[in-house]
Amino acid sequence: MERSAGILYPLTTLGSASYDFVDFLVAAGQSWWQILPIGPTDETLSPYRSSSVFAGDPALLASAEPQDAATEHESWMDDYALFAAVRRSQGNVPLSFWPDELRNPSEATLAGLRATLQAEVEAAAQQQHTFFQQWHDLKRYANGKGLRIIGDLPIYVGEDSADFWLRRSVFDVDINGRPATSAGVPPDAYSIYGQLWNEPVYDWDTSPVDVFRFWRDRLNQAATLYDGVRIDHFRAFADFYALPLDGSKVGEWRRGPGKEFVDMVREEHPDLLVIAEDLGDLSQAAKDLVVYSGFPDMKVLQFAFDSDEKSTHLPHRIGNRSICYTGTHDNDTLLGWLDSLPADELRRVREYLDIGDRQDLADTLLQAALESDAAIVIIPIQDWLGLGSEARLNTPGTEGGNNWQWRIPQGALTEELAARMRTLAEASGR
Repeated sequence: MERSAGILYPLTTLGSASYDFVDFLVAAGQSWWQILPIGPTDETLSPYRSSSVFAGDPALLASAEPQDAATEHESWMDDYALFAAVRRSQGNVPLSFWPDELRNPSEATLAGLRATLQAEVEAAAQQQHTFFQQWHDLKRYANGKGLRIIGDLPIYVGEDSADFWLRRSVFDVDINGRPATSAGVPPDAYSIYGQLWNEPVYDWDTSPVDVFRFWRDRLNQAATLYDGVRIDHFRAFADFYALPLDGSKVGEWRRGPGKEFVDMVREEHPDLLVIAEDLGDLSQAAKDLVVYSGFPDMKVLQFAFDSDEKSTHLPHRIGNRSICYTGTHDNDTLLGWLDSLPADELRRVREYLDIGDRQDLADTLLQAALESDAAIVIIPIQDWLGLGSEARLNTPGTEGGNNWQWRIPQGALTEELAARMRTLAEASGR
């Protein structure tokens, strides 16, 4: 990987504003635009809670004008379009509340639904064709200017999705076709009770062929949509935590596919940049799998100073097979984080950077990230804009409020900012 820099900011439209953003990033000397998942969202607006890991969010469309069909998406298109039409016919209530004959449909039921809801199904499919035509137009424009795009693949899917509805064999389900277990994490420093994510886990033990087919389809699509992908919660391919949904809070660690999955990715997509999200406490098996994969891992400056120990997130310890971030979509902004630090941690940051009380700490951290040995440095646009917690994109464990709603203020992307970003990137050899 060549030494380069990029920006983290979600796709917010397929209209002219995204083309303008591409132009700004090119003028700012950036090589990458990392986005978040682009699937249809629910009322929480979370891109990690989607009704399909394959579909695009119609809310991002610049117009609804029909465009030519993109045949590469047809393997999943009919199922998603039918799900969207049936859900609408049920008053948009989640899948778990549908009548059993719809929640667990027979082939005859599915055929009847396709006939009864034909117009709605065709409209939903056409909307998806239009979305991906507009997406490919934008990506072609960005690539033509030398800007590459990194997508984001959530590790799990929701129960209320086309993926769970018609690919039930991929998941760990009970005799009623409902999730038997949910993904989550055990109690840790961040949650004394652990976390229940309400997302069905994969049945790697009894349905490995189906699960591999599902992931193969996801990666095949990703390779056409992006120049690179970040795989969220990559550790789950080594081992993952499954919590029973019978009221018990006692979960268990289960083994993932391990090296077999990595081998499949490397063999079938050797030219796709794959970023392994490996943040948090990992088992040795998970650490070993990241190393075995050879995929670049993630380093986050906001995690570098929370103790006196020598963190691997410190700029001077970041190697050239890593991607360095000042923060992720789940972190506060750099300025907001600094403002919230206790005195001893703030002291550690200044001592590490060897700067005085009057020197700008946020700017110095940006420069430290760019000057690190990381192959790619990705900086959230909020940090370049010098914004505080009011510009935070998401606070994990919470819903509603301002989560996922922040947008770049009009007029904020100035020529002066682009020149500064380019100057710092070039000075650091990026």
